[in-house]
Amino acid sequence: MIILVSSFLIMVTAEGFAQSSGQDATIKELQHQLEEMRSQMATMQNRIATLEAARGNPDASSSTESIALHSETASQPAIRSQPEGRKSADESAALHFKGLALTPGGFLDSTALVRTRNENADMATSYSTVPLNGSSNANLSELRGTARTSQLSLLIQTASGNTKLRGYIETDFLGASPTSNYVQSSAWTPRLRQAWTQIEWPSGWTVTAGQMWSLLTTNRHGIANLEELRPRDEDAGHVVGSTWTRERAVRITRNFNDRVWVGFALENPESTYSAAFVPPNVMGLNTSPNAATGVNLLPFLANYSTGHSTTLAPDLLTKVAFESGWGHFEIKALGRFFRDRIAATAVTTGRTNTTQGYGVGFATLMPFANKRLELALEGLAGQGIGRYGAAGFPDVTLEPITGAMRPLRQARIMGGLIYHHASRLDVYAYGGDEYSGRYAFLSPTGTAAGYGSPLVSYASCTNEVALNACHGDNRNIHEATTGYWYRLYRGDFGSINYGNQVLYVHRDLWSGIGMTPKGSDIVVYSTLRFYLR
Repeated sequence: MIILVSSFLIMVTAEGFAQSSGQDATIKELQHQLEEMRSQMATMQNRIATLEAARGNPDASSSTESIALHSETASQPAIRSQPEGRKSADESAALHFKGLALTPGGFLDSTALVRTRNENADMATSYSTVPLNGSSNANLSELRGTARTSQLSLLIQTASGNTKLRGYIETDFLGASPTSNYVQSSAWTPRLRQAWTQIEWPSGWTVTAGQMWSLLTTNRHGIANLEELRPRDEDAGHVVGSTWTRERAVRITRNFNDRVWVGFALENPESTYSAAFVPPNVMGLNTSPNAATGVNLLPFLANYSTGHSTTLAPDLLTKVAFESGWGHFEIKALGRFFRDRIAATAVTTGRTNTTQGYGVGFATLMPFANKRLELALEGLAGQGIGRYGAAGFPDVTLEPITGAMRPLRQARIMGGLIYHHASRLDVYAYGGDEYSGRYAFLSPTGTAAGYGSPLVSYASCTNEVALNACHGDNRNIHEATTGYWYRLYRGDFGSINYGNQVLYVHRDLWSGIGMTPKGSDIVVYSTLRFYLR
């Protein structure tokens, strides 16, 4: 406005001066000043337009502003903290470097846990191998202490016009080298959790590529990365009934006016199996000779006792999310392809088998009491969806003659309540159940084959030594857990939280000959965390 008024005054002065004195030289000088002011006004309008375009993202706005003002602050350091006017106690402190907004994150974790039954596990509960009642591990408790779940992350953001660019990497220390142990050094190796690149256009289209949480994982808002709705618990295995993986994927999403989101993803495939009888010369399983010795997998994939399954095609996932002003709702679907092969011998021909799996599910997050209480609910059902569940069910079993992979009928559900009391205390409770159907065959010799066969004998599983070797296929695994987080301190750059959690997990096997064994465990966690914000 000041520039416009000044321009008007100069124009009037120039015209009046020309009429009264006719001094051309002075008029030319005033016109030159007018052109300079017009140029300054255009530059200022361009800066304002750039800042307004990036205002939808505070970090991007700060980054664009630092670019626009770089010529005026050349004497200042290249890296600057985010301006105080653009952050609150809950926001991460961003650094700005050469047009990039760099946001560190994660937490430092110290956890102690006690299990009433020994699972030989660390931070993650081994749901599918909970000790059977009466076994040696069922008569031994387990005490662990660890800092391995500590996480470090870095979010990188910038903008090109109205297009937003993001990159993200996240790691923890739940990896293990062959020499990792708790005996002396506790030298646990870093593990890649997420690493992805993202482009978001003003039209609402977003493309993301890299390792990330599966599209099937429930979101808190829209279908956005870093908005995943994960259980608030301390167990690194999450909660029975929750649906998730972290895999390399290519994801395309579209935002329709912040009310409806549609997403499609191609995700890295892998398959797991369980079979009472495995026919000879089966190739393509993760335990097959071709997977165990091919392409030198073992030297580069620590903790892979064999190798990868040779799956035919990527997993196909799609999701629709909508928010009508109250709550978040999702409908999702999954398509899978399974493949293996019976190798040819001198007297038999080879055969390649291909089968398909699928899953359909839902999820919702509903706030109550002015968002102080949240209800989360999710479920998934289909065939061959075991790898996407926290309980660790297999995807398929094997036909004893052809070796074909037969997807198992499976379903899971999980619900949770989270109560936010004031600004310091969060209390939560979750419950979940996972089920895998029976798919039984007869082997060529008339013995048990497939999954959950009623011919499996438990008749000898009557004493401690026998129970140590007793084996059966899981039918149901369910869990109930509750806990809290209390914020001891919150500042501009982070918070220190203390939490306790107790969980009960129960394991049921498919019935066979004799009394069917069962297993259960109770676990108590105590954790102190320093969150970077």
